[in-house]
Amino acid sequence: MPFISVIITAHNRREFLLEAVNSALNQTLPRDKYEIIVVKNFEDERIDKFLEEHNVKNIVTKEEPAGIYLVKGVEESKGEVISLLDDDDLWLPQKLEIVKQVFKDKNVIYYHNGFVNFTEFSNLDLINKIAYNNKSSLLKLKITDMKNFLTPMNSSSITVKKEIFYEVLDKIRKVFSLIDALLFYLAYCYGKDFVFDDRILTLRRIHKTNTSVDRVSEYRDWLNNLSRISKLYMTDNLTLLDIFSSIECKISNEYKRRLILQFESMYLGWKVTYSRLPNTKNELTFKEFIKYLSYQRSLKSFLYGLLPYAPRKIKEYVIKKWYNYNLSVMGSNEQ
Repeated sequence: MPFISVIITAHNRREFLLEAVNSALNQTLPRDKYEIIVVKNFEDERIDKFLEEHNVKNIVTKEEPAGIYLVKGVEESKGEVISLLDDDDLWLPQKLEIVKQVFKDKNVIYYHNGFVNFTEFSNLDLINKIAYNNKSSLLKLKITDMKNFLTPMNSSSITVKKEIFYEVLDKIRKVFSLIDALLFYLAYCYGKDFVFDDRILTLRRIHKTNTSVDRVSEYRDWLNNLSRISKLYMTDNLTLLDIFSSIECKISNEYKRRLILQFESMYLGWKVTYSRLPNTKNELTFKEFIKYLSYQRSLKSFLYGLLPYAPRKIKEYVIKKWYNYNLSVMGSNEQ
């Protein structure tokens, strides 16, 4: 019986999938200690043959959204812990061996390792350089140690105990995009230990089909992508609010209340972002505006909350300043 179940999800993209699978196959951990499950929305003769030859479970689904891919992978899994890997990311060879060591501690519910971004133009010796400089620095926290919510990005760096899914599989089918946040909060709901590892064990690929807004350089494309993502995150945070309002958590009522307030705050924040764009309609009600302000503590946040009610020219001016700032940050990061 495998200890770890690796779930690799792919939606439409084919070009990177086998690289991701190979990085999961080429681990220092013995192959009988883990299984690999690929969940994708397409069939491909070359890819499917490779998966069969390497004893990788191959699940094809035409259903949406992303939460369904996760559910199908978990339902098929046999391991005690679940490690996620996006189809466009890669793991270093020692990733799963370290995961197994971390989860020998039965109190650990959640593990997040370090990651680094790379592009197709990155130095080919990147992995060797990382391996040479990779020093271990583990931070173990209980939820009582977290004054603020730590919601690390990058699903490919997250491993969780399978038990966090037992009561919520049907509910998480509706999650479109915020899989990394979902896993963090489900683990938080169990009240056990979190481990954060500085070691870089994941390579996060940056490319033109990333969902990140900041990868789009042309203004109108950037704006359209921002409005799409804002709407998506609004929907997902409402879904998370519904999930965690209805399930039993193994934490105190006070900590669960913090969870609920977090989802409400994030939902309102994204609704303000969506409604202040010049290419969208204002969906923010006055009651929601007042509620939004209750979560804010700065003049800047207050002004952002007013922008949905501003004339289009003012919205355009403010958003273009944001866009130009992102361009400058992208430029400095690429030097």
